Amino acid sequence: MKMSTFHASAPVLRSFLTAGALLFAMGSSAQSLETFDNKEVGLSLANYRYQETSNGSFFMSNDGNKLGLHGAFTKTLAKHWFWGGDLKLSYGLVSYDSASDGRKIDNPDLLTEIRFTGGRDFSYDNYLLAPYFGLGHRVLFNDLRGTTSSGAVGYRRLSQYTYLPLGLTFRQRMGPKARLSTSLEYDWLLEGRQQSFLSDVTVGSNDPINLQNYGQGLRFSMNYETLGWTAGFYANYWGLGDSNWSQQLINGNYSGWVREPRNTTQEIGLTFRLRFR
Repeated sequence: MKMSTFHASAPVLRSFLTAGALLFAMGSSAQSLETFDNKEVGLSLANYRYQETSNGSFFMSNDGNKLGLHGAFTKTLAKHWFWGGDLKLSYGLVSYDSASDGRKIDNPDLLTEIRFTGGRDFSYDNYLLAPYFGLGHRVLFNDLRGTTSSGAVGYRRLSQYTYLPLGLTFRQRMGPKARLSTSLEYDWLLEGRQQSFLSDVTVGSNDPINLQNYGQGLRFSMNYETLGWTAGFYANYWGLGDSNWSQQLINGNYSGWVREPRNTTQEIGLTFRLRFR
């Protein structure tokens, strides 16, 4: 009876051992620090602050929380190279505060950002370094139409940055099926373009465009990653100098000169994404 029971259980035992071997193989692959093909979809929640200064003093700010939707993909190439792209949509209602124009709350603020990056993995015993570079385009639409607490009339603004991301990712193992991925990035601004819709304030006015080409960005992120999901923290910063001067025209006639003052943008948030292979 014991021999018979053993032979009857052998197929089950072989299946169990085969499944165990597969799980072990999956666990081993999950330990890999190398970049792998995947797609990601997720959400973020962030605190956002945009601030302008004039002659070294506070001029205005937009503050609020934003909910973001993220999508990304990564493809591996030969010899440890990789490339990918990501898209971010972030929306929130921000509060406007000005040193001279008072306060206005619940102003729509929409950020759209698309990036393409590529790089290479350099693997070591217990960690991996992955330098990368690419091209990014960031579009921010802010709607301040209406009146502030002091009676000032607001208008819409469209801000666009084109930049080169230059970054380094550091990965280390976090147990058999996860890893910690930390990235530090410098964003080299190629062009900043600001359009002010002054026609919202004055009928017949043009909508001047100012170039704001002196500035830089910094990014930091830290994510706990598995094969199926990733969660973490990020902080983004932009600092731009004063723009050039542009003419304001009313009904085609010269009215004055306008420019965008130096400004900073800070965004600190949490993100969670699902991964699909």
